[in-house]
Amino acid sequence: MPIKNKTSLDSFFNPQSVAIIGASAKPGKVGNDIVVNLKNSFGGKIYPINLDDKDIEGLPAYPSILQVPRAVDLAIIVIPAQFVPKAVEQCGKKKCANIVIISAGFRELGPVGMKLEKQVEKIAQKYQIRILGPNCLGYISNLLPINASFAKTAPAVGKIAFLSQSGALGTAVLDLAQAQKLGLAYFVSLGNKLDIDESEVLEYLMTDKKVKVAMAYLEDVRNGTRFMEIASALSRKKPLVVLKAGKTEHGQQAVSSHTGSLAGSAQTYRTVFNQVGAIEAEDLEDFVNLAKGFSLQPLPRGNRVAIITNAGGPGVLLTDLLPANGLTLASLSVTSQKKLKAGLPEAASVKNPIDVLGDATADRYQLALEQALKDDKIDAIIIALTPQKMTDIAAITKTVGQISRRSQKTVLACFMGEASITPHYELFSRYSLPVYAFPNQAVATLGQMWRYNQWKKNNLKTKPTIKPLTSSKTPKILNKKTLTEIEVRQLLKPWGFNFHRAVFARHLAEAEAAAQNIGWPIAVKVVSPKALHKSDVGGVKLNIKSVIELERAVKQMKKNIPAVSGFLIGEMVTGFEIIVGMKRDRQFGPLVMVGTGGIYAEVFNDVSFRIAPFGPAVAREMIKELKVAKILAGARGQKPLDIEALADILVRLGKAACQLPRITEVDFNPVMVGAKGQGAKIVDARIISQ
Repeated sequence: MPIKNKTSLDSFFNPQSVAIIGASAKPGKVGNDIVVNLKNSFGGKIYPINLDDKDIEGLPAYPSILQVPRAVDLAIIVIPAQFVPKAVEQCGKKKCANIVIISAGFRELGPVGMKLEKQVEKIAQKYQIRILGPNCLGYISNLLPINASFAKTAPAVGKIAFLSQSGALGTAVLDLAQAQKLGLAYFVSLGNKLDIDESEVLEYLMTDKKVKVAMAYLEDVRNGTRFMEIASALSRKKPLVVLKAGKTEHGQQAVSSHTGSLAGSAQTYRTVFNQVGAIEAEDLEDFVNLAKGFSLQPLPRGNRVAIITNAGGPGVLLTDLLPANGLTLASLSVTSQKKLKAGLPEAASVKNPIDVLGDATADRYQLALEQALKDDKIDAIIIALTPQKMTDIAAITKTVGQISRRSQKTVLACFMGEASITPHYELFSRYSLPVYAFPNQAVATLGQMWRYNQWKKNNLKTKPTIKPLTSSKTPKILNKKTLTEIEVRQLLKPWGFNFHRAVFARHLAEAEAAAQNIGWPIAVKVVSPKALHKSDVGGVKLNIKSVIELERAVKQMKKNIPAVSGFLIGEMVTGFEIIVGMKRDRQFGPLVMVGTGGIYAEVFNDVSFRIAPFGPAVAREMIKELKVAKILAGARGQKPLDIEALADILVRLGKAACQLPRITEVDFNPVMVGAKGQGAKIVDARIISQ
């Protein structure tokens, strides 16, 4: 568990003195790399700790941190794992409140390493020490500055904060950032997250005005609810871009419910990121591309895009990509077209895309860009270029950069090629101009920037996700693993769900009486713990119109299905079939689902998810995300269906799931949605508990 009575990370990232336990005088050793990195970056006191060496990189070394003559704010430990507990104990006695444990050999190695890590944790709690790691690369703060890591690459100063659960991937991103002249404010390697985790670092970054965008490579999340709280609050202030690895569950056991089969690990994380406003990168390349766009340019105020190009092909490629990314090709104003026509060669295109022709010099780009920035019908501009023999890339970059910096409109560069383009990365960086080699990279980045800005505007006035309350009382009925529909109705009665009218019958005589009371035609469903999906085993008969048909249906079910305890005799319900469900995620809690229902729910895979709890507005958003949303709203002259009633079921299910933590899965399939004002009825229901 994390360290109790946590203190702010201010002192952690802003030490005045640092000790390196395991410092080395031998180049190539991690203990030496850290000392060198600190000497090249840090203005405070540096104390190498080594039993044998007296001088390391020109600094006096000490055999123990206890023998350092002054106070130590931060200790970096890089010694074999078995010696780390003793070193942490000495740090505690020295009253050193912050430690980075670079050393590996802890929980990542199994039970023995886990035991060692628990030992370190116990000592840290005793002395109230904050720990980053173990098994990490360290951290870099360009704002102090300090390079408390053994990273080979020291990034330039910028507005990106990058935290990574993988040290190796972190070094790769740092190298990419250096090559593309992309600046960072922070780099934090999380390691095993014994104490400091992703949520706490993100919370710290939330109030740092020098950080424009937070980037996170994550393999897991330690506390799902806490992550959602922090990420949601952070996204209301600045973008959070996430690259999630390990979304699949190799060898995952087959799940028995519709909801379970539709709600995998990848879907859960995708839902969480969407719900908290985080931008999920598709891959590492996308991760870096998004970092450039969000850190260097203002967010687009709208989705109308102008394309300025020196070649027709790139303009067409960029145009084709806009709709799929939520963007549209802007219509230039008449004034813009007239000024462009007056200033560009006759062969140039003054409509969007604006083609300044292959022999374009910087002055043509200047004219087109200045006019696009003045045009109120344009929200963002993509500057496209292919390197012709006469193309002066440096001059064009300088011109575009100078002009774009005078405007609050979003400007991205799509300079296609490599050999002719990469030598100018320093120039792109100087003018805060994100550059992309391929059209899909530029358009995808702009699309994500636009979507995030929409989310931010829509959520600024709403409260971040709150921790759901759970009931301390567990109904006895949940001692069973699988509940029949009768038991589901009994369990969920306090939450006021609208089930279809039905009566339980133990045998044929009771079934006939129930049918007469309800009125023909009726539906018959078997009640048996062996019939998880009743339709699959012939456990559902619809539109029964007579006693003879009822008798035939009951006898057939008793013959073919084991452990029959009775039958549910219900009214025939018409409407549009929807599936509503819940699967409890071990990290994030109740994942509520709505989708196209019926026996083909998994085939259509038309679903939308949210983490509970949520209100009616979010429930309506879920319904709008479905492919059948237009049908529900009343497409092609059809009457609209009762969306509000369906939304009500979603909200109630979320509340019930939060208050009944023993429930692991819920299936309402189908839910029959009637015409507007006629409600929605749950026709079949099943619950699995742990």
